Amino acid sequence: MKKIGDVELRLAKGPVPHYKELKELERSIVKVIIDQFGTKELVNRYSNPLWFNSLSCLLGFEWNYSGMTTVTLKALKEISEEENLPIIVLGGKGKKSKITEEIENKDIKDKLKYKLKELSITSAKVDNYLIQDGYNLYFHFLISDEKGNTTVINQKMSIKEQKVRRFHWISEDYFNDPQIGLGNNSRTLNISSKESEDLRKTILEIINNEDINKIKNYVIRLKSIENKNNTILKYIGKEEKNIFYQELPFYLKIPEKIYWKALDIDRTIDNFKDLLFIKGLGPGLLRALAYTAKIIYGAEISWKDPIIYTFAHGTKVGKPYYVKKTLMLEEAEFLKNAIEESKINNNFKLRALKRLNELIKI
Repeated sequence: MKKIGDVELRLAKGPVPHYKELKELERSIVKVIIDQFGTKELVNRYSNPLWFNSLSCLLGFEWNYSGMTTVTLKALKEISEEENLPIIVLGGKGKKSKITEEIENKDIKDKLKYKLKELSITSAKVDNYLIQDGYNLYFHFLISDEKGNTTVINQKMSIKEQKVRRFHWISEDYFNDPQIGLGNNSRTLNISSKESEDLRKTILEIINNEDINKIKNYVIRLKSIENKNNTILKYIGKEEKNIFYQELPFYLKIPEKIYWKALDIDRTIDNFKDLLFIKGLGPGLLRALAYTAKIIYGAEISWKDPIIYTFAHGTKVGKPYYVKKTLMLEEAEFLKNAIEESKINNNFKLRALKRLNELIKI
């Protein structure tokens, strides 16, 4: 899978009083897209973070709150089941996020079933383990059609920051700069980026060729440096001013306890994706291996934050970037046509079109 965009949102709580109305509007838009353009286009639309934000705002959500993800997709899942649509919609929040278990109860061809399981597990591990930003995965969602056109939408939460981050995936390239655009968090360890390609290769070489006790000694030395200086940033190439002397955030520290048994394996791992499937391997051990690869072997580490769309379409003052006017108009026209062609009653249509007009007045 290739990640094509990410979003940072504020954490929202409480019920959605207009759930019935938003669901009916989303139902009409989804049916129009499938009827006019097919299931592949529907998957592509939901994989686009800007289009998704536009849809959610049209459904009555604030542009930067977490409910726009969880509720919009919950409604899609219910709509798919009620209308018996030719798409596969899986996942959700908490226990409902266990897509691999849910797949077993679906009438899906074995080849596609295997593919969806792999996409689900790998994308979740990449976002939770390789993007180390202090956020934890709590919402995991997958949309596919019978031909295998698929998107995965993951959302991570930070209780401390009271924010969430949303990640959109499509295709089948898990690494090498899957993100595009702006970054906004100066303290993100990104093992999945293009800049970390050499780092990933070095980690594999360490695991496949080095004695486990030698790896442990490397990590103990690094931990000693961290404890002595209260930071390891200056040893691993984090060059920003005023960062050297700040305490390392908890999610970038080498953990006190590491599950070393995860490395007690047959040393025949051919690619980094397979490494993610090792039982017991977690972000702490990966982080320790990344620092070892940097300091001992000189591999470069990427601190490139994958979050790019803090705002749905930008702002009129250019912070973090100017409004993407052309894209806004294209999305507005598409949604307008979908509403006008839908079979919802005139009341819903008028309210939706009015909301859409308000969204594009910037």
